[in-house]
Amino acid sequence: MPSFLDKLKSGADKAAFEADRLVRVNQAQATVRTAQRELEAEMTALGREALALYDGGVLVQPELLAICEKIDGMRQHVSALEAEVERIRQEQPSESSAPREDEAAAEMPEPVRPPAPTPQAPPTATTAPGPQPAAPAPQGRPCTNCGHPLRPGVRFCPECGTRVEDE
Repeated sequence: MPSFLDKLKSGADKAAFEADRLVRVNQAQATVRTAQRELEAEMTALGREALALYDGGVLVQPELLAICEKIDGMRQHVSALEAEVERIRQEQPSESSAPREDEAAAEMPEPVRPPAPTPQAPPTATTAPGPQPAAPAPQGRPCTNCGHPLRPGVRFCPECGTRVEDE
């Protein structure tokens, strides 16, 4: 029966083997990625050379001509898009397209303000005694943004979320 130390040594050997295997796999993958980048660079160079031959009118292979014609159409499309970008950059606002002040004000709505609390008249002697309502929560100062009454000690307005500065 294997002892505790034998099991520990076996586990350590297995972990070392797995770590070494992982390092070798990562190195091999890095070598593959490097070779793939070199292949892509050579394919790009070949494509550039074929396009140069096409542009010079020397390329005659029909398979390559179809690809080059497609690329030529894409180049024209890109040029048209770049011209559109430049046209937009050069645009100047006209009098009719500039937003008027009343339109600009309509775009920015006023913050919604809650209705002001209505004062209640104190109970008179003619009022029948009944259960007294709970005392209202102590009110502090109003929110600087929406005017909502704030409880003492709050950090944010519960109505609009504005941060409340300590006094």
